[in-house]
Formats: sequence, structure tokens, C-alpha cells
Amino acid sequence: MEDSAYDQDSTCTGPSDTDCFNPAGSYINKGKGYGFYVMDTTPFMNRCSLTMNATAYLENMANTGAPPTDEGFLSKLYGDLWTGMTWILGAGFCIAMVVSFVYTYLLRIPGVLFILIWGCIGSVFAMLFGMGGYAYNEQQLWRDACEPDSGKACVHDASESDALLYVGYFFFGLAAFWFLLICFLRKRIQLALAIVKEAAKAIQSMTLIIVFPVMQCAGFVIFMVVWMVYAVYLASLGEPKMTGICTNLLGLTEDMCTPLVDNMGDAAIWIPYQEFEYNDEQTKMGWYLLFCYFWSSQFIIAVGQIVIAMCVAKWYFCRDKSTISSATVFSSIKDSFYYHTGTAAFGSLLIAIIKMIRAAIAYAQKKAKQSGNKVAQAVLCAIQCYMWCMEKCMKFLNKNAYIQTAIFGTHFCASAKNAFFLILRNIGRIGACTIVSEFVIIIGKVFICVITGGVSYMGMGSQAEAGDLDLNSPIGPVVMIMILSWFTASMFMNIFGMAISTILQCFIADEEMFDPQTRFAEAELASFIDANGAPPKAEKEDNTL
Repeated sequence: MEDSAYDQDSTCTGPSDTDCFNPAGSYINKGKGYGFYVMDTTPFMNRCSLTMNATAYLENMANTGAPPTDEGFLSKLYGDLWTGMTWILGAGFCIAMVVSFVYTYLLRIPGVLFILIWGCIGSVFAMLFGMGGYAYNEQQLWRDACEPDSGKACVHDASESDALLYVGYFFFGLAAFWFLLICFLRKRIQLALAIVKEAAKAIQSMTLIIVFPVMQCAGFVIFMVVWMVYAVYLASLGEPKMTGICTNLLGLTEDMCTPLVDNMGDAAIWIPYQEFEYNDEQTKMGWYLLFCYFWSSQFIIAVGQIVIAMCVAKWYFCRDKSTISSATVFSSIKDSFYYHTGTAAFGSLLIAIIKMIRAAIAYAQKKAKQSGNKVAQAVLCAIQCYMWCMEKCMKFLNKNAYIQTAIFGTHFCASAKNAFFLILRNIGRIGACTIVSEFVIIIGKVFICVITGGVSYMGMGSQAEAGDLDLNSPIGPVVMIMILSWFTASMFMNIFGMAISTILQCFIADEEMFDPQTRFAEAELASFIDANGAPPKAEKEDNTL
């Protein structure tokens, strides 16, 4: 250790402390590569530690001698998120749920849903027609600029102008198709509006229905904890093997990598890492564990769909709606678990099998990419797209089959058959209901997020002005609140979408099975039947309410 400027009592021997701590002096210097001044130390537990005076001077210099450093953006953001944690959790879930119910109430106000849906339909037409008009006008300007007497620079040639013209025609065609489709579905859209209103009434009659997805999430978390334990144990069964990667990708082994150079002209470096090798039995165990994940997760989703469909079906087929309350949710949970878990298990098994096939194809795609076989990659990609479409169709059929099970109590195969032919008989109604429900759901999500974020911003701003909340800016917490409210809105709107689909099937069953005097349809739905006439009754099936 070098000679110190202090005596044995750690007291500066110079005229003043400033002399001892003068960076230009002989006692403190800026050593090259050091992050701070080289300062006097004292031995402590065989280590060099700053003396007391040196430490005090550093603290003093940090507080007064050096310019204050501004707190970083991430530090401020983290501090605001931590300070506003109560607002984030409370507003992101509780206020968002309240706003969700307010949204369903607004949909029941006469004229609101009509303006909302037809405004969206008109906006889509105007957007498509406007894009076509813009493309047509722009290509005409390009052509005019290339005229000899235009006096403008010709930037785009004739082929580019023709391409933009065809784009304009394409959007004009889409606008015309959209207009004709809406004209064809206009009566069915009116039915869909009435069904959305009925779904809103059903949700408001059973407020605790929003809690069931939370129960689903809790069940999924419990399953994932157990599944992860098994997955970790299975992953630990592999045999460790040292391998690596070369900074020059041509070096497949360490011996091949060493003589090479990378893209920067420097010597290539072999970066070692450890991976695990698994035998055939362990690989089969991994595939089985993946299948368990697919089946169990889809089973949890299926049970949730059956419960929600049963809640809404009980509400629809009830003469006295005042008897329906949140207790209906608990009775539906009991009935679903007691009678229909087999239906949920079989339907989810079909989805799990399709997902396993897709996983096997994805594994084959990875191997084909490693081998560089372009033909195999193209074929497997086409098969993967086909299986993706099959999965989407199967999920749609399963959802409608679960609704049939909730209404009639039939097993999965009978419910799937009935749902398939019901879709064929009412393809126009289902298409119109899908259009309307998608508009309602998308607008609902945006409405819930914006209103929740606005209320939170005003609330936190008023608390900050009163000195009850110490925030640098409410923007960070508000963004987090809007993210959480989006998930809350998605959960609520999934329930709302399932309720809309269930009301539609209940209405069709009511329309086909009952006489006008005994139907369960209320005023608006009943008036639709009176105005358009009831369809012929379906063939007799073993369906009893």
C-alpha cells in the first residue's frame, strides 16, 4: 500500500482536507481505467477499505461538489408504478369490471346499439370506398405528371400507374361486396341487434358470471404448477453434453472454428454451452406431457363455455326472469360438473389431438429446415396451414356443440350433429350475428380501456395535486391500468360473445319447437318472428327442455 496522506488516526496531515483530496495533487489521481479517484485506504479483514475521512469527503463531494445527476426514466417509471400499485390493481380489475357492466347497460338504451352497429357498418363501407377513390385519384395524378406538356417530373411509369389503378378497382370491388352483403343481411342484422340486447340483459341479471373466468384461471394456475414440476423433473433426466456455437457459422466444431475468422475479420470464437440429450423413452414421456397440457387446458376452457351457456340458457327459458340471479351461476356450475364433464372431456380431446398433430408437424418442419430440404418445408407448411384451419373449425363447432348440450342436455356427438345442421339452416343469421357481435366486442374493449384509463388519470391527478400521491407522472401507471383493463375487457367480452351465441341458439330452438302462445321469446325477439314469420318446425328429435 502506498504512503498515505493520513496519520495513524486517519487524520489528514496536510494543511487542509482539500489538500489531501485535490485531484491534481499527489495524493489523489485519476488512474487510467479506474471508475473513481485513487484514494487512501486502510486494511480491513485483509482487504483495502476507504478510510473514514476519504469516505466522508466522497459523500460530501457527491452531495455538493459534483453536479446532481438526474434520475433515469426507468427509475422514475418503476417508482411511479410501485407508488400507484393500488390504483393499477384496483382500476385495472375493479373499475374495468364496473365499466364493463355500464357498457352492457348502455347497449340496452334504445337507439344506442342501432347507431353503434350501423355506424360501424357505414364506416367500413366508407373506408373501403375512400381507399379505392384515393388510389384511383392518385394514379390519375401520376399519369398527368407524365404528360409531355404537364411541366412536372414523371416519377412513376405506366406500369406503376396501372398497378395502383387495379388496387383502386380492388377496393371498389370490396366496397360493393360489403354493400351487397349488408343488403342481404339487413333483416338478420336487426335480429342480431335484438339478440345482443337480450345477452346484455342476461349478463346483468347474473353479475357473478364474471367471476367464473377467474375461477378458471385459478384452476389453470394450479394445473400449471403441477405440470411444471413434472416438466422440470423430466427435463433433468437428460444426459448433459457440452457443445457450442462458432461466431463464424461455418465452424461446426471447435476444431473447425479455431482457424476461421468472423465477419469483422477477427479470429472466430467458439462459445461453449451445455445441452441435454434424451433417449426414446424420455422423448415419448415429453410428448405425453405435452398432450396432457393440451387436453387439460382445453378441458378447462370447455367447462367454462358449458357453464356460461347453461347460465344464459336457464335465463332465456325462464318465464319469470326475476327469479334469475347470481345463484343461477352456482347451480349451473354444479350441473355442468355433475352432468357434462364427459362432453367437455371428449370435445377437448379432439382439440388436443389436432394440437398434437400440429406440434408433430412443427417438429418435422424444424428438422426439414435443418436439412435444407425446400420441398419438404413447403409440403409441411401447407399441411400446417390445413391443420390450423381444421383446429379453428373444430373449435367453432365445439363451442356450438357445448351450447346444444347446455340447452338440451345431449351428449357431445348428438350436440355436435345438431349444432352442425343448425348452422347450415341458419347460416345467414349466424353470419349477421357474428358481424354484429364482433363490432360490439371490439368497440366494448376500446370503450372499457379508454374510460378506465380516463377515470384513473383524473383520480390519480387529483390525488397528486392534493399531495396524497407522490408521482413523477401518472402516464406510466395509466398505461399499465389500460393494459390490465384490456385483459379484463377481453375476459368480459368473451363471456358476452358466448352469451350472444347462446341466445341465438335458444331463440332458434324456441322458434322451431314452440307455438306462438308458448314461446319464451320476449317482446323484441317475438316481434321479429311476427314480422318475418316462423320457419317450419325442425324434424322431431330427442331434444327436451
